[in-house]
Amino acid sequence: MKMKKKLLAALLASALAAGMLPTSACAVSSAYTSSNATLISFTDSAVTADGKYSGYEIEGTDVSITAAGTYVFSGDCDDGSITVKKGVTGVTLVLNGLTLTNADSAAITLNKTAEAALIAAAGSENTVADTAGANDENAAVKVKSGASLSLSGTGTLTACGNVKNGIKGASDAVITVDEMTLNIEAADDGLSCDDELTIKGGRVNITAGGDAVKASPDTDDTENPDTTSLGSVTISGGTITLEAAEDGIQADGDLTISGGTFAVTANGGHTTTISDEDASCKGLKAGRTLTVSGGTFTVDSADDALHANDVTVSGGTLTLASGDDAVHADNDLVIGVQGSSSTSNPKISITASCEGLEGTTVSVYSGDIDVVASDDGVNAANSELGEHSDKFAINIAGGDLYIDAGSDGLDSNNDISITGGRVEVYGADAMMDAAIDYDGTFTLSGGTLFGAGMEPGAGTQAYIAVGETSPSGGKGGHGGMGGGVNGGQGMTPPNDAGGTAGTANGNPPTPPANADGSTTPPSGDQNGQQSGARPEKPSNEGGQQGGKPTNRESALGIEKGSVITVQDADGRTLYTATALGSMSSVIFSSSDIKEGETYTVLVDGASVGTATAKLGTSSSSSGSLVPDQNGGQPGSGQQGGVSGFQDVGQNDWFASAVRYVTGKSLMNGESTTAFAPNENMSRAMLATVLYRMSGETAEADSSFRDVSSSAYYAAAVNWASSEGIVNGTGADVFSPNASITREQLAAMLYRYAGEPSVSADLSAYTDTVDISPYASKAVEWCVAKGILSGESATRLAPQDTATRAECAAMLQRFAAL
Repeated sequence: MKMKKKLLAALLASALAAGMLPTSACAVSSAYTSSNATLISFTDSAVTADGKYSGYEIEGTDVSITAAGTYVFSGDCDDGSITVKKGVTGVTLVLNGLTLTNADSAAITLNKTAEAALIAAAGSENTVADTAGANDENAAVKVKSGASLSLSGTGTLTACGNVKNGIKGASDAVITVDEMTLNIEAADDGLSCDDELTIKGGRVNITAGGDAVKASPDTDDTENPDTTSLGSVTISGGTITLEAAEDGIQADGDLTISGGTFAVTANGGHTTTISDEDASCKGLKAGRTLTVSGGTFTVDSADDALHANDVTVSGGTLTLASGDDAVHADNDLVIGVQGSSSTSNPKISITASCEGLEGTTVSVYSGDIDVVASDDGVNAANSELGEHSDKFAINIAGGDLYIDAGSDGLDSNNDISITGGRVEVYGADAMMDAAIDYDGTFTLSGGTLFGAGMEPGAGTQAYIAVGETSPSGGKGGHGGMGGGVNGGQGMTPPNDAGGTAGTANGNPPTPPANADGSTTPPSGDQNGQQSGARPEKPSNEGGQQGGKPTNRESALGIEKGSVITVQDADGRTLYTATALGSMSSVIFSSSDIKEGETYTVLVDGASVGTATAKLGTSSSSSGSLVPDQNGGQPGSGQQGGVSGFQDVGQNDWFASAVRYVTGKSLMNGESTTAFAPNENMSRAMLATVLYRMSGETAEADSSFRDVSSSAYYAAAVNWASSEGIVNGTGADVFSPNASITREQLAAMLYRYAGEPSVSADLSAYTDTVDISPYASKAVEWCVAKGILSGESATRLAPQDTATRAECAAMLQRFAAL
């Protein structure tokens, strides 16, 4: 049926070209007479007709077209209709000053398999509408199953869908717009067609209570599901202004754009808070592929600006503001053209977003891309694949990429590869966030890179690193609590050298050593304290609301506005950048950097450090100026497993946290060779850890009937209970073996810290209703201090259980306050 339909459409086009039917170019009122068309005039009470073609029927103020021909409509009628009968083809409908409303159906209808060209005569103003009482076709213009409608002409058509849709095409229908000025106002969708919707030119202005432009087969119809329609939208030209309460353009199939000028606003724009989590308020959306090869776009959306299963932007100029991701691909996101040397095409300016560019795999080949993001600038992730997958990758081979991110600048939950292009990237200078962050391997083999954070782990192009960088290997990125203090900008965990607990640095006291590695609490004078005391309450200074810590004070003295310069040994300037915020490290690479040579980094003209250029290797040490807790450079731990644990690799995101907690005797392994990072942490275990951290002792007696005085954790639970750090799960029940939840862990740390005053905005998370009342302040504090982060950008997961690795990471962050 579809082949027949498209063949008839081709025949119609041929007839137009051959002069058998009038084209829009000659669609002026004087061109139509009774000798070459049939002139039909409406009034509120009657319809009159005269002319060449007799393929029409009139019943009151309803006109039915029954045969091919050219029919010119004019006049004003409050309750009338134009219908092209089923299967009739070769029809041209010319609107030349027509105002037509229908009280209970569509004003214009093409019945099944009919085909017609609708032309707005030059200089004419035409309006078709349904009314609030209409209950049949639910559109001002209805194109039924298998029918085909082309809209053109140099006049204006206004379609008012007062009940539901403006112009609607059903299953296997085809709608094409070219040249005319088309204005649509719709209670629901504006211009919609289940099968194929094409815009070639003209001026299209749509205001819609649903989607402005839509192609969505009705597959949910239980009686007649649409399994044959493509659900595709193709746009090659025109000036298109869309204002939608939901999506600007939605194609369940493919959305292909090669030209045109677009102004799209979805649900009021990026400053609108979406109250319905199931609502879709995206700018341009496709179910399969979204391809942009040309055009000029201004998109302001409450949800993603561009969203599809696969997204390719190879051309065009795009200015995007989004309340969520600016460009989101569930699978592959491709920017630019592979092999192209262009740094200007495409041109993408992301002025506001949560995450700028996100996909399972993000590839940048060419173009000029500027990203402003409150979270990650470029993110390789997919929640359906989990937090770690070998499919995650960021590949940059060309183009000019500038990133200003509130969290990580480049964040891959697996690999990053840079082989060309120019990348200048800024991220949060915080415990868990940085300009460059990855969980797999960072390979640097070309291009120009300026940023901070984690160093390359492999590659053939040399780089320099000055400041508190992180060694190669991931920190867990979106792993919720994943990552230790060495993640992100690579803060070195605190040690006790030169300080004691309770001082302003907030470090925990040195716990008593258990040389035998036993899991029993430390022994000592049961009536007195061991060395150290409970740390002072951490202040809220430097905390940032909303789940992200603010920038730290840079050891390099870099702050917003600082001018950073990279020079070679001869004093030649290789690169200059103006910092967007605090930076605790500088990583730079270009073809000018030669392995083994020395380079200097200057901040506002003063040298802050020199570095010898090196290549990234899998065993690359950090460029940090500060030794780690073992006295060597970070990353210089025992090969084959951290602290002798075979299940903790040197590059695991929790490696530094395990090294810290075991080095401080706060936690022990499940055996001498296994830390069991993925096992759950019990309530008794955490009470014991905090007991060791405090250095205090207590009697083993407990008021909880399920805590035996002979249990290894009895004294710890008794101490924690007496200090108000833990409460029972019942009247006299502690549940020592129950897995601790994220909110319980937060509550215990918060109480241990003395319940400091704090206020944090958790509105970014949609599951805050799951936080128990007793833990609400604790969770706020842990989020504000960077101890606890979300499992995703919108999910805090307070009721999820915490693993031993996650607890180790949180303890390390807590100790660093």
